[in-house]
Amino acid sequence: MLKETLQTKQPHRIIIKPWKNTRSLSQNNLMWLWNEDVLNIVNSISTEKLGKEEMHEYFKDLFCPVKVISVMGEERRVKSTKLLNTEEMTFYLRRIEVWCIDRGIKLRIPADSEYHKRRLNDE
Repeated sequence: MLKETLQTKQPHRIIIKPWKNTRSLSQNNLMWLWNEDVLNIVNSISTEKLGKEEMHEYFKDLFCPVKVISVMGEERRVKSTKLLNTEEMTFYLRRIEVWCIDRGIKLRIPADSEYHKRRLNDE
Protein backbone atom coordinates (compact mmCIF):
# COMPACT_ATOMS: atom_id res chain seq x y z
CA MET A 1 0.00 0.00 0.00
CA LEU A 2 2.73 2.48 0.94
CA LYS A 3 4.73 1.67 -2.18
CA GLU A 4 1.73 2.28 -4.45
CA THR A 5 0.85 5.48 -2.63
CA LEU A 6 4.35 6.86 -3.01
CA GLN A 7 4.37 6.07 -6.75
CA THR A 8 1.47 8.44 -7.39
CA LYS A 9 2.11 12.00 -8.46
CA GLN A 10 0.32 13.29 -5.37
CA PRO A 11 2.46 15.00 -2.72
CA HIS A 12 2.65 13.08 0.56
CA ARG A 13 3.88 13.74 4.04
CA ILE A 14 5.29 11.07 6.30
CA ILE A 15 5.74 11.99 9.93
CA ILE A 16 7.77 9.84 12.27
CA LYS A 17 7.81 10.83 15.90
CA PRO A 18 8.44 9.07 19.22
CA TRP A 19 5.62 6.85 20.42
CA LYS A 20 3.67 8.03 23.45
CA ASN A 21 0.86 6.09 25.06
CA THR A 22 -2.64 7.49 24.75
CA ARG A 23 -4.36 8.87 27.83
CA SER A 24 -4.85 6.32 30.57
CA LEU A 25 -8.07 5.08 32.09
CA SER A 26 -7.03 6.73 35.37
CA GLN A 27 -6.64 10.08 33.61
CA ASN A 28 -9.96 9.69 31.83
CA ASN A 29 -11.74 8.79 35.07
CA LEU A 30 -10.22 11.81 36.83
CA MET A 31 -11.30 14.12 34.02
CA TRP A 32 -14.94 12.96 34.35
CA LEU A 33 -14.75 13.20 38.16
CA TRP A 34 -13.57 16.80 37.85
CA ASN A 35 -16.23 17.60 35.27
CA GLU A 36 -18.76 16.41 37.86
CA ASP A 37 -17.13 18.45 40.65
CA VAL A 38 -17.26 21.63 38.58
CA LEU A 39 -20.72 20.87 37.27
CA ASN A 40 -22.09 20.55 40.81
CA ILE A 41 -20.76 24.00 41.71
CA VAL A 42 -21.86 25.62 38.44
CA ASN A 43 -25.36 24.15 38.68
CA SER A 44 -25.70 25.21 42.32
CA ILE A 45 -25.10 28.89 41.52
CA SER A 46 -26.69 29.14 38.07
CA THR A 47 -30.28 28.99 36.88
CA GLU A 48 -29.04 27.37 33.68
CA LYS A 49 -28.45 23.67 34.37
CA LEU A 50 -25.66 21.99 32.45
CA GLY A 51 -24.92 18.31 31.87
CA LYS A 52 -21.64 16.37 32.02
CA GLU A 53 -21.13 16.49 28.26
CA GLU A 54 -21.61 20.26 28.16
CA MET A 55 -19.02 20.71 30.92
CA HIS A 56 -16.66 18.42 29.01
CA GLU A 57 -17.15 20.40 25.79
CA TYR A 58 -16.55 23.66 27.66
CA PHE A 59 -13.19 22.49 29.02
CA LYS A 60 -12.18 20.97 25.69
CA ASP A 61 -12.85 24.30 24.00
CA LEU A 62 -10.77 26.13 26.63
CA PHE A 63 -7.84 23.80 27.12
CA CYS A 64 -7.67 20.84 24.75
CA PRO A 65 -4.90 21.13 22.17
CA VAL A 66 -5.88 20.99 18.52
CA LYS A 67 -5.04 17.81 16.64
CA VAL A 68 -4.96 17.56 12.87
CA ILE A 69 -6.60 14.49 11.36
CA SER A 70 -6.51 13.69 7.68
CA VAL A 71 -9.17 11.73 5.80
CA MET A 72 -8.50 11.06 2.13
CA GLY A 73 -6.07 13.96 2.03
CA GLU A 74 -8.47 16.42 3.62
CA GLU A 75 -7.22 17.80 6.92
CA ARG A 76 -9.42 18.87 9.83
CA ARG A 77 -8.47 20.49 13.10
CA VAL A 78 -10.25 18.85 16.03
CA LYS A 79 -10.19 18.97 19.81
CA SER A 80 -10.57 15.58 21.43
CA THR A 81 -9.28 14.24 24.72
CA LYS A 82 -9.39 10.76 23.16
CA LEU A 83 -6.51 11.76 20.90
CA LEU A 84 -4.26 13.01 23.72
CA ASN A 85 -1.24 11.05 24.89
CA THR A 86 -0.55 10.67 28.62
CA GLU A 87 1.73 13.72 28.72
CA GLU A 88 -0.78 15.94 26.90
CA MET A 89 -3.60 14.66 29.09
CA THR A 90 -1.63 15.49 32.25
CA PHE A 91 -1.12 19.03 30.93
CA TYR A 92 -4.84 19.28 30.06
CA LEU A 93 -5.83 18.14 33.57
CA ARG A 94 -3.38 20.60 35.13
CA ARG A 95 -4.96 23.47 33.19
CA ILE A 96 -8.42 22.46 34.45
CA GLU A 97 -7.05 22.27 37.99
CA VAL A 98 -5.54 25.77 37.77
CA TRP A 99 -8.80 27.14 36.30
CA CYS A 100 -10.66 25.68 39.29
CA ILE A 101 -8.13 26.95 41.84
CA ASP A 102 -8.48 30.45 40.37
CA ARG A 103 -12.23 30.23 40.95
CA GLY A 104 -12.11 28.63 44.39
CA ILE A 105 -13.49 25.31 43.17
CA LYS A 106 -12.18 22.33 45.12
CA LEU A 107 -11.50 19.23 43.07
CA ARG A 108 -11.28 15.68 44.32
CA ILE A 109 -7.97 13.98 43.56
CA PRO A 110 -8.14 10.30 44.53
CA ALA A 111 -5.00 9.09 46.29
CA ASP A 112 -4.76 6.11 43.93
CA SER A 113 -4.94 8.22 40.76
CA GLU A 114 -1.94 8.58 38.46
CA TYR A 115 -2.33 12.34 38.68
CA HIS A 116 -1.93 12.30 42.48
CA LYS A 117 1.06 9.94 42.29
CA ARG A 118 2.71 12.11 39.61
CA ARG A 119 2.23 15.22 41.75
CA LEU A 120 3.92 13.48 44.69
CA ASN A 121 6.87 12.54 42.47
CA ASP A 122 7.18 16.12 41.22
CA GLU A 123 7.47 17.51 44.76
